[in-house]
This record gives sequence, structure tokens and C-alpha cells, in this order.
Amino acid sequence: MGYYCKWFFRIIKCKERICLVKYMKKRMLEIGDISGTLCCGVVILNYNSHNLTVTLAEKLANYKSIDKICVVDNCSKDEFSGEFNHHKIHYIKNSKNLGYSAGNNVGLKYLINECNCEFVFIANPDVEFDDNTICQMCNQMQKEDGLAIIATKRYGYRGEKIHQYFDFPTFRVSIKNCFAIIRKNFRRDRHITQNNEIDNSKEVFYVDAVPGAFFGMRSSFLLKNNFLYEGIFLYGEEIILGRQARNLGYKVGIINTGEYYHNHIQKRFSESNRKMFWYDRCSLIKYYQLFRLLKWYQMIALKIAILLGTLEYNCMYLFYTTVKHFRQSIG
Repeated sequence: MGYYCKWFFRIIKCKERICLVKYMKKRMLEIGDISGTLCCGVVILNYNSHNLTVTLAEKLANYKSIDKICVVDNCSKDEFSGEFNHHKIHYIKNSKNLGYSAGNNVGLKYLINECNCEFVFIANPDVEFDDNTICQMCNQMQKEDGLAIIATKRYGYRGEKIHQYFDFPTFRVSIKNCFAIIRKNFRRDRHITQNNEIDNSKEVFYVDAVPGAFFGMRSSFLLKNNFLYEGIFLYGEEIILGRQARNLGYKVGIINTGEYYHNHIQKRFSESNRKMFWYDRCSLIKYYQLFRLLKWYQMIALKIAILLGTLEYNCMYLFYTTVKHFRQSIG
């Protein structure tokens, strides 16, 4: 009888300790103190953005909420020898340009496997956010175990309102989005609606996928997912990541208690935009193939629409550059 009583009281004490841990964790979340409760890391993937990368890395190294920063250079022309002296910053130079997902995976694997970070973030060199934003994002993931991917409200260059999230594409929308006039009207309406939805949300606004410029992830999700899908070189990774999270039973959300600025200037009909248009459509094909979401005849129709849309875009690009050069010659 005494043996069973002894184990009974041990169980009671164990339950008391668990309750105490849960209470302390709750109090830390309430006061916004995440120190000592987790390890948080950030990956900055560089490709010919030396000054922006150095500035961001040094700024983040002073944030109390960030324990480790991994700067990954994707085999660009930049040289960082002796640039990073802060103990929080770790530098990796890739031997070749691996693209967005594979390049970021190098840093993510370091943060998770070597540094044991519970939460990891991807930050483009041209983003700006404060220490409180990281705290808010980590706190929300601590509160909600099913939240695998998190972002905050974002603003564009000089603070203009831009789109906040991606919906999973449908066949009909994918066809329409190949052509300029329909695409322009669709994007204008999307920005207004999305900003209003996030402004009016109480805590977390759940979405299908978030933009890849800056967001956070739960490391346990990445381990289950075998990190980011590397079958895409650039653009369109977000919807694949969002679909993978959904398939594993996780959620993707945006909070409005933090914010970041994406200082990316997008020029109209530039050469980079031509590449982006093509890469994005190729990624769309990969998305549908990976998750087997279209029938064979729908896939053929989509590929035809992409070819026609690419031809339209190239014609508009040629017309725009011709007019621009003509005006410069007479001006």
C-alpha cells in the first residue's frame, strides 16, 4: 500500500510542475517576454545585395528577440570576408546559385540542426522590421501550436499599401492571370480587400500562403516537411509551402500587431519583370503537377494560355521600350 501511495504523490508533484511551467509560459506571453523560452533564428539570403545584407544583419544582431542570424550568399559577386564580427552572425558561401528555396534551406538547416532554433525566419535583404515584430510573431506561434507559418502586415516602398497574402490558385484564375488587362484589375482590387481584412482582424487572419520577403516558421513543421521544396528556382514558392502546411494539418496566418516594409522598387516592363513573369508561370505549372490538382486537358489549356500571355507580355515590353527610347532620342 505504501508503494502505491509513494507513486501517487510523485504523480501529483509532477502534475504540479507541469501546471507551473504552463502558468509561467502564459505569463511570459502576456508580458511579451520570450527570452529564455526558445531559440529564434533568421536567414538572410544574399545575391548581389551586399550593402543591404550587411545593414540588415548588423541591425538584427542587436535585437533581443533574435539569438542567431545566418547570412547565406547564393554564389553572388559580393565578398563578405571580415564583414561579420558579431557573435550572433554566421556566414555561409554557397558554391553555386541554388535559387530561393534551396539557398534558404542552407541557412534554415544550420539554424535548426546546429543552433536548435525553435522558430526560424526568412528575411530578404531589402526588408525592415523592428524587434517587437519578431516578439509578436514568436508569441503568437507559442500560443497556437497549429500555426506553422506566420507573417505580419506589410507595406511597400515608401509605405504604400500592397497585397498581403496569396490564395491557392484555381484553374479559372490561373488562365485569367496570364493576360495583362484582367491581371491588372484583379491585382488592384486584391490590395484593397486584403488590407481591410487584416486591419479588421482581431488576432490572426488565416490565409493560404504569405509573401516570401519576410515570414516565420515553426521548426517542427520544417522537419516534417523536409524543409522548403527545392523543385522551383525562383518565384511561386509561397503557394507550394502553404499547400504543404495545409496537407500536414497546419495553419498559415497574418497578425496586425506587427509590420514590416519591403523596400522593393518594381519597374514597369523591365527585363527582371519579364523573367519574373515566366518563372512565376513555370512555378504555377509545377504547383499543379506536384499536388495533381488539374486534369490533363486543363493542364494543356493552361500551358497554351501561358505561352499566349508570355507573347503578349513580350510584345508590350518591346512596344514600351521602343517608345521610351524614341522619347529619349528626341528629348
